Amino acid sequence: MATREQYLLELQGISKSFKAVKANDNISLKLAKGEILALLGENGAGKSTLMNIIYGIYRPDSGKIFINGRQVKINSPKEAMSFGIGMVHQHFMLIDRFNAIENMILISEDTSLSVLNRKKVRIRLEELKNQYNIDVDLDCPVEQLSISMQQKVEILKLLYRGADILILDEPTAVLLPAEAESLFRIMRNMTSMGKGVIFISHKMDEVLEISDRINVLSLGKVTGEMKTADADKNTLITMMSGEDALHVDAFEKKAPEEDVLMECEGLEAYDERHVKTLNGVSLKVHKGEIIGIAGVEGNGQEELAQILAGTKYASGGTIKTPNMDLSHRSTRRFMAEKIGYIPSDRNTTGTVSDFSLLQNWLLRKKEVTGKDGLLDTKRMRAECIEGMKIFDVRAKDENTRSSTLSGGNLQKFILAREIGNAPRILVCSYPTRGLDVKAARYVHNCLIEAKNNGTGIIVISSDLEELFAISDRIAVLHRGKVIGEKKPEETTAKEIVYMMMGGNA
Repeated sequence: MATREQYLLELQGISKSFKAVKANDNISLKLAKGEILALLGENGAGKSTLMNIIYGIYRPDSGKIFINGRQVKINSPKEAMSFGIGMVHQHFMLIDRFNAIENMILISEDTSLSVLNRKKVRIRLEELKNQYNIDVDLDCPVEQLSISMQQKVEILKLLYRGADILILDEPTAVLLPAEAESLFRIMRNMTSMGKGVIFISHKMDEVLEISDRINVLSLGKVTGEMKTADADKNTLITMMSGEDALHVDAFEKKAPEEDVLMECEGLEAYDERHVKTLNGVSLKVHKGEIIGIAGVEGNGQEELAQILAGTKYASGGTIKTPNMDLSHRSTRRFMAEKIGYIPSDRNTTGTVSDFSLLQNWLLRKKEVTGKDGLLDTKRMRAECIEGMKIFDVRAKDENTRSSTLSGGNLQKFILAREIGNAPRILVCSYPTRGLDVKAARYVHNCLIEAKNNGTGIIVISSDLEELFAISDRIAVLHRGKVIGEKKPEETTAKEIVYMMMGGNA
């Protein structure tokens, strides 16, 4: 049995309320030296609030925090760092135009960019790279690094500042499997040297692979704690939501109708780096079907979603519906053709964080005016309230700022807005990324219902289990081309992965 002094971090009875909402309710947990503690819970379970308390962004209403057995009060992130606590947020806190060395200098006591100070910082970073086996280019501007490399710079930044307790918030949400494995090796290296890691994730397989212990939160309370060696997926999901795991064969497959709702041929596109990411994509979307798009991230998925939704022009090729050639047409024309869009980034692309839910509701509405050409506020407000009610969006009211909603609730709001328009075609880019199991199941059910009502749906996802569960067809993207299509019931995950890596169908 570990003594209090052997714990890097201990929380006792932490509670935090925001007006009538109790985000954390008498939470206690411990993090030992050399341990990876996984924190699981549905969206809105209180995980983010708890981490923000540990990191000094929020102050608890009650409860105690101990660091290395000593009770402390943490009033700011700066104080958290002084106690050896560091946090890698989902959105990295780096200056894009600076390289790793320059980013470190910004957080140093000596902020001079002199040659001597750069050399001193470089020597220390090289030591940390070797010590923890973190491979990253120190001289490349952050904006030119991959997401995985930027994350490594964030981890280096925490180690540079002397963090012994590292909080990783959904660190694998945007990583490829190989990149996630690289991160796990770094995590193991850190814990082998006595550091402690709090790992927040919705990916059960990863939690079971990398953690030593698991704490489960639900409705602001700890509902379970167990050693990972004693855990399995169904047990964890039951602790989180009281429901059994969703199986990949849970949704009925059916042959799509003959009507083609959208056809694209030879689509070509470049990303923001001016790299060609689509190189002749051709697809057909039928009425009442879900076509899943699989591929290693960075093979043109994001550009394909934007083009099919009308938010980006293709540099070549055509997009047609039975009514119109949409090639090089405005987003408004795509909306007029009843093409809905659920983007991968619900916070900055799907919504405007400073807008109210009602204002965000209006963004994707084609007809918002009344008789005299004025905004029909009454009708739009009623639609918004009704949509939020149907899709169980948990917010105080339609005037609530979208930035205050949990990820799951914000995704349900976007679903309510897009599906509420009764779209003929719905483009979904990573629709369940970062969502817990229960919220993801809700999204899946909404998509299946829309499909059964005749909507043609494109789902782009890196989650093969998701694609096998809901797709009627799976098309595989590789180097900007569709290299093959398979029906889920006639293929295997292994075959799809083989195609994703460039193997023949």
